Amino acid sequence: MKNCNEYFKHILGDIHKFANALGMRGKYEPTDQQKMLFDAVMRAQVGTGPRRIAVKSGQGPGKTTSTAVTGLYRALRYKDALTIVTAPTMRQCKEVWLAEARRIITRADPLLKRSINITKTKVELCKRPKWGVDLITASKPEAAQGIHEEHLTIIAEEASGIDRGIIENFEGTSTNDDSIFIMIGNPNTNDCAFFDCFNRFRHKWHCITFNAEDSPLVSKENIEYLAEKYGRDSDVYRVRVLGEFPHGDPSSVISLADAEACTRTDPEELRHTLRPDVEDHEDQYAHPQQFGIDYARFGSDESVIYAREGNAITDFKFYSHTDPNLVTREAFRMQIEKGWSDNNTWFIADAGGMGQGCMFNFYEADKLLHEFHNAGRPANGAEYDNKITEAWFELSHLMKNHQVHIPNDSILIQQLTSRKYLTTNKGKLIIETKDQYMKRDQPSPDRADALVMAFYEGQIARARVARQDPGKRIGVKR
Repeated sequence: MKNCNEYFKHILGDIHKFANALGMRGKYEPTDQQKMLFDAVMRAQVGTGPRRIAVKSGQGPGKTTSTAVTGLYRALRYKDALTIVTAPTMRQCKEVWLAEARRIITRADPLLKRSINITKTKVELCKRPKWGVDLITASKPEAAQGIHEEHLTIIAEEASGIDRGIIENFEGTSTNDDSIFIMIGNPNTNDCAFFDCFNRFRHKWHCITFNAEDSPLVSKENIEYLAEKYGRDSDVYRVRVLGEFPHGDPSSVISLADAEACTRTDPEELRHTLRPDVEDHEDQYAHPQQFGIDYARFGSDESVIYAREGNAITDFKFYSHTDPNLVTREAFRMQIEKGWSDNNTWFIADAGGMGQGCMFNFYEADKLLHEFHNAGRPANGAEYDNKITEAWFELSHLMKNHQVHIPNDSILIQQLTSRKYLTTNKGKLIIETKDQYMKRDQPSPDRADALVMAFYEGQIARARVARQDPGKRIGVKR
């Protein structure tokens, strides 16, 4: 039988031995990148390295596994020590970090496993409720206040999405000589405290990069796919593979950070978002139900349907080489399947090009239709040059505040984050046309255009208000 005291003294003296006890050796041996973080933690503990550690990572090199090992090790190393794990949402704390900690504990040494209890909301050690790992949402500055325990460890997951003020508060909290502060995540945006760690304040941080190209955990086939699809010089490849911050083109309507954040929002919560013109929560027509439809122009293009309820996309369909009239009928079928009534369901359909010949389907079926013409007159003509620009910026404003939910679709995200805009000589905003966009060796932005139509409210809200009789359907053309 193992001598318990000697055993714990052995594994808690070195994080690499602790990882071994968690079953991380052999089949689960840590990668060289994960060992870089472990080494940085060891140097911080003995005072030979910075107590602030920043890790930017591509997707897939095992960053959450490495912080789960680190968090459990630091918590268990000192009696009654506290480790804080924080992220932009509690959902990320629980469903990502805590879930990974629970997974790795299942293969731990039995003696170690008996000392660690993972509940639905925290990690408890040695049956002492105040000893372990607590989860905190990084949404309010006061979340980091009043925490000054000895041997404190703070792990900030998805660090790109945490406000500078909140990070500053966490830094102020981790002032004890034996505290460690770790920021880790994908380098989604240049406008954040995480970016500052690698640039303005690099001299104060131990900076590490997990490049997916160098990780045995990441599929080389997937890396080649991303390189071929987006290009090795693209921001998508830089962030998702190289673990580097984006070039950050200021002329893009929607940022990569905002687009990816909107794939992680809660679809059920956003599905019940009220229309902007509605105050009565009991109004049966209060939650927008809307289809955005973009029809293919050429053989390589896609016809796309997005179904939106509230501020969440709840369904979508893509078609190649399909008669636009059949695409329209599929949208009608989706409406019936969802049980959405004609009185409360709007269709925002591209009425230019191939879509021109499809509009009769909507009128014949007595649907609520907005014929969408890209060059049409916008509701806000003082700010936008045309309707498609207005639609893009309407969605951009929602996405900057993470008020929508969109599918986690790499093609959609690439299209959303690569559309550029400029200012006309009259001071109005205008996005590049499809043809201009495609001249930059980009595929047709069909999914993005359909998505912005699904969220378009420019002239729809007024039509809803004007429709006094719910049984009367009004087609808004331009």
